Amino acid sequence: MKKLIFIFLISVSLINVSCEGYTEDLNKDPNNFNSAPAELIIGQAQLGWMQLATSNSARYAGIFMNHFTGEDRQYLTVNNYSTTAADYDDSWDDAYVRGIAQAKFTQQLANDAGNVKLAAIAKIAEAATFGELAALFGDIPFTEAADPDNYPTPMYDGQAAVLAGVQNMLSDAIANLGNDAATLYSGNRMSSAATWKEVAYSLKARYYLIAKDYGNALTNARLGIDSPAKSLVTLHTSSTLTENLYYQFTVDRRDGYLGATGSHLVNLLSGVTPRAIATPGDANRFANYFKVQAGGNVILNNDIGAKFGEVTSMNLISYEEVKLIEAEAANRTGDPGDVAAFNEVRAHLATTYGGSFPATASASGSAALLTEILEEKYMTLVGELQPFHDVRRTNNSLNIPPKIGAVIPQRFIYPQSEIDTNPNVPSPLPTLFDKTPIN
Repeated sequence: MKKLIFIFLISVSLINVSCEGYTEDLNKDPNNFNSAPAELIIGQAQLGWMQLATSNSARYAGIFMNHFTGEDRQYLTVNNYSTTAADYDDSWDDAYVRGIAQAKFTQQLANDAGNVKLAAIAKIAEAATFGELAALFGDIPFTEAADPDNYPTPMYDGQAAVLAGVQNMLSDAIANLGNDAATLYSGNRMSSAATWKEVAYSLKARYYLIAKDYGNALTNARLGIDSPAKSLVTLHTSSTLTENLYYQFTVDRRDGYLGATGSHLVNLLSGVTPRAIATPGDANRFANYFKVQAGGNVILNNDIGAKFGEVTSMNLISYEEVKLIEAEAANRTGDPGDVAAFNEVRAHLATTYGGSFPATASASGSAALLTEILEEKYMTLVGELQPFHDVRRTNNSLNIPPKIGAVIPQRFIYPQSEIDTNPNVPSPLPTLFDKTPIN
């Protein structure tokens, strides 16, 4: 792993939200500021989390699971499941250099100052970043990560051990938080009407689900986000380099690279592929997600108010995700609350998009209801990483068609920067189609 340099640009705290160009290469000049107040550095930790969750990693995952289509230049190769180790360098750096290292530094400074709440909030960002890395890559540096003086080539921890460590981190954060609003130390980067505790419980539910611990996923989901206003979302403006990251990529940087022509998601929304529940409201949802160009190409809708608009917020952990975790976990554990949780999401979608999103007619605990829950999550959390985790966790129980061949990619591969510098990288190197240990 590259040596991590704890630097921070104070201007980061003065702009509403970081995006692609604004967080790139922050670690390259060792002569910049090497310290700053913890209240400022927390912003960089959160921006690293946001970058991992809504930037290049999310675009790749969206192509792999057939939400999107790679339509030009190097994205054509991604669409054919042909990626190289170097393609994952940025995602790894987003997580370790721009996220985890800054979160650990924030905690150190906050604890030195006796600010246990700030330390706990930084630990939430660190835990979420580690959780996504483990879900995407499998075994990763964890116990020795982001400590270059002592561990310049950190060992790799097992995926299950990392996810258990993430749970411990979130529990520690919860123990040091009262009923503090999730706006505390969020600046203009993130927004939520939840408390930080509710956010942490929601993240616990997510990572228990990924680990297939459905009982604990259910318990924590019911302690987490319970209304749409409590979703933790990114904030964006129309100022240069603070826009929605999908907007930046598809409009400002790589117009034409990423679309959705012929994707499985498009086919479900348009009725080409029948849904588990016939849903007339999907026509309205399609119009929010996508636009059809002359000639029939489907592109991401970047209009004002649309899903990928310039100032549209993206979810870091949402009400819809948490309720669908509750529904799935209840279904798998024999809890009768699966039907109510699923129908609550369907009613919310009807309010959000208009049109009809009928309630389920399937029985509690049934396989049919489980399929409906998983399909709704696949369609609702567009642009996010979580459906990719679900597809792999469930062995593609939804039968989502691969772009080529017979199997959807099962992981991200280790980045070239790590292969070149850390002798502890797993050997033999796993391929894109090797399942992660928990799957």
